[in-house]
Amino acid sequence: MKTLYGIEWKLFNRIKANYLFVVFVPLMILMAMRTVQDQLDIAKYGLNAGPLMVSTATGTLLIFTLYSSVTGLYVARREELVLKRLRTGEVSDAVILAGGASMYVTIAVVQIIVVTAVLSVMFGTAPQALPAALAGLVTGVALMTAMAAATASLCRTVESVMVATLPAIFILPMVSGVYIPREVLPDSLGEALLFAPLSSTVDLMRSGWTAELTVVAVLVRVALTVAWTALFTWIAIRKFRWEPRT
Repeated sequence: MKTLYGIEWKLFNRIKANYLFVVFVPLMILMAMRTVQDQLDIAKYGLNAGPLMVSTATGTLLIFTLYSSVTGLYVARREELVLKRLRTGEVSDAVILAGGASMYVTIAVVQIIVVTAVLSVMFGTAPQALPAALAGLVTGVALMTAMAAATASLCRTVESVMVATLPAIFILPMVSGVYIPREVLPDSLGEALLFAPLSSTVDLMRSGWTAELTVVAVLVRVALTVAWTALFTWIAIRKFRWEPRT
């Protein structure tokens, strides 16, 4: 794991443009979402801007920094025959995939910690239930990594990654409460969207600052995220390709 992390970090630093995508693009999207949420007049729905922005930031960074980047990483390393060569050694498949993704996991977690800390200061809010936020972060990282592996199994080439990740980039934030809080939607629709893949992570992160979820509600959301993670992991195990398609 340590060796794979070091290799990916060196490769990442060789292309300075990576910092533009991984650091500035998600923050620009976050600023745009702040404008959208201002127009929604969230106060009348009993929502606080600080915790809401924390959950928005977490969802945005998990999708753009972790999911899309790791999907592209898996496909690129497969096309370069790196994954095939690694499998000839003693390292297990799970360690190969986890080691490759570990660098982007680190970047995403650091980004989330820094951004949420800044947002807490900006909005004058402090975490009220950190275990809920920690549960959301850990399960969210696992979910996005498994989802990246499952998506990579559908991609023939690096060029196809952009198309394959479009549903998650554009649709997933809309249905999971990242861009638009589910509370502003009709009750039946909002309740149905609780079962979207990233909804539980968003709820857990927000509850970390508001403590609005009970212990049972936290466990339910953790279970939902684990279920989605298991599904994507199963897809990856069955469909993931370790060498280019001929």
